[in-house]
Amino acid sequence: MTKIDFTGQVAIVTGAGGGLGRSHAELLASRHARVVVNDIANAAEVVAEINAAGGEAIASADDISTPDGAANLVQCAIDEWGTLDILINNAGRARWTTFSETTPEEYALVRESQLDGTYFVTREAWPIMRAKGYGRIVITSSGHGALGGASSISYATSKGGLYGMMRAAAIDGKELGIMVNALAPAAFTPMAVEYVTPEFAKVMEEKMPASLVSPIVAVLASKECNVTGQFFDAGAGRVGTSYMVSAPGFYSRNLTPEMLLENWEQVVSTDESRVYFASTESGELIEVAARMSQSR
Repeated sequence: MTKIDFTGQVAIVTGAGGGLGRSHAELLASRHARVVVNDIANAAEVVAEINAAGGEAIASADDISTPDGAANLVQCAIDEWGTLDILINNAGRARWTTFSETTPEEYALVRESQLDGTYFVTREAWPIMRAKGYGRIVITSSGHGALGGASSISYATSKGGLYGMMRAAAIDGKELGIMVNALAPAAFTPMAVEYVTPEFAKVMEEKMPASLVSPIVAVLASKECNVTGQFFDAGAGRVGTSYMVSAPGFYSRNLTPEMLLENWEQVVSTDESRVYFASTESGELIEVAARMSQSR
């Protein structure tokens, strides 16, 4: 069995002061990665525990929701160890309100920490990874971002943006040796328990520790990772993938709204669906329709 080891590699984990980020940082450090633990509150505490356990870590309290904060964070890794190999984008805030309840201030708070912060840090890490022809980036999205969820407008919007960011970055990075994947985690964390019942929170605490999510993060952060642009969901010991698919749909060169209504079952059918990894690939369906129209 191949053993994942990060000896000689440098990682940044954002939002690593507790919950999932802390678990990710501790696992990477236990596998000999040198880790920059980023958190605006508890980074020093996590670093102390990692170093006491024989690992190697430094703290960053930089606010990554600003370009300057993100630049300072990446510079921490460069100043201390001279390079960067792994970026785990985990930081974020959540607010649980419906569309009618949400405010511009709430929306901005969640977007800045989730979507903007991930963009700013990844933007700073990218040239370093590009220059060395190697990089592993994990972006923390959510099932809320891919599928939606009740009372999660700000959160789902930001997480959905992160999914799109991952797919685009994976395409840009593929020829550069930079692999980018996303994760939808389910675990007992202070953020997660804010939107579940007390009864389910107890179940989460018992059955869904953050430590059962971190192994897939370690795989995606490793040199053994051979996938990019994929969306993984993990929790309670299960890890799997989710995909965007397109189906053949309904075709007519004399298309009208009424015709679509009459053939609606075919329009929305998922039979013969295919998985696509870029919008240009799914455009194949339009190309097929165009070729069909030329032959008629």
